[in-house]
Order: sequence, then structure tokens, then C-alpha cells
Amino acid sequence: IYPGKMKIGIMPGNMFCPGNVGLISRSGTLTYEIAGNLCEVGIGQSTAVGMGADSVVCTPLSELLSMFEEDKETHLVVVVGEVGGTEEEEAAEYIKTEMKKSVVAYVAGHSVPPGKRMGHAGAIVQRGMGSARSKVRALKEAGVKVAQRPTEVAELVKGILKPEKG
Repeated sequence: IYPGKMKIGIMPGNMFCPGNVGLISRSGTLTYEIAGNLCEVGIGQSTAVGMGADSVVCTPLSELLSMFEEDKETHLVVVVGEVGGTEEEEAAEYIKTEMKKSVVAYVAGHSVPPGKRMGHAGAIVQRGMGSARSKVRALKEAGVKVAQRPTEVAELVKGILKPEKG
């Protein structure tokens, strides 16, 4: 979704507004919930990408982060992760070594027990990787501000972005 410009897919376009925050999400519903929360506090999105949460994705999280890092219209990136897979742990290494822009994250699934298969193939936690806890730890070690609840994302973003002078 490019708010105010273009939308492809099933997301409700009215939950997004134009701005300078990139949004990458593995969760469909949380994508537009967090976008809506950002808009409520006057923070719009440059682009929102729903990458899905299956085990195999078309474009890895690190590659999407790279695109936002190069995008002049994006000043900060929000990552919405969830249990299963290792995308967030791998992205944390990219963030630590390559990202200059700030990143805020939320990881869903803290109550999912290890080995539990959820609603899609990507949401299975194994061998200490892929849990919400391991993802949060990796992201924090990379310098990412991690929200404990989806509603905290907008507060963290607002605290990082400098008010635009009008």
C-alpha cells in the first residue's frame, strides 16, 4: 500500500494515511491496526508491505528493510513480526550492521508454546529460534525499540520522529 496513491491486496485502505514511516508486517490484521494507530497520532506511512508469515516468503524481511533504508521518503521503519521462522532474527543482524534509519518493532505470539503449530506453516517455534522471546531479544540487541503491545508502537514512533516544522 502506498497511502493516498495505490493499493494492491485486501487491506482496508482507509486505515492508512500518507507519511514517512515504512511498515513491514507478517500479520495481516496487525498491519492495518498499527497503521490506524499511527494515523490517529498524525503519523502516516510511506509504504506498507504485508510479507505474510509462511515459512517461504517471496521477499525476505532484510531485503524489504534494505529497500526502506534506500527510500528517501521513509524516515523510520516499523516491523511487525510474529512467532515462527527466523526472519526477524536474521533481520536483526541486518539492522545492526546496515541500517541507519531507526526501527521500531512489535512481535506477536508471546504465549505460543515451543513446538506448537499455529494457523499457518510459518508459525512453529523450534530449537530456541522463532519464539517471540528470541525475536525480541535479537531485535533489542540490534538497537530496535520493541513495543510490548501493538498500541505502544505509535508512542515509540512518535518519540523517535522529530516534529516537522510547518
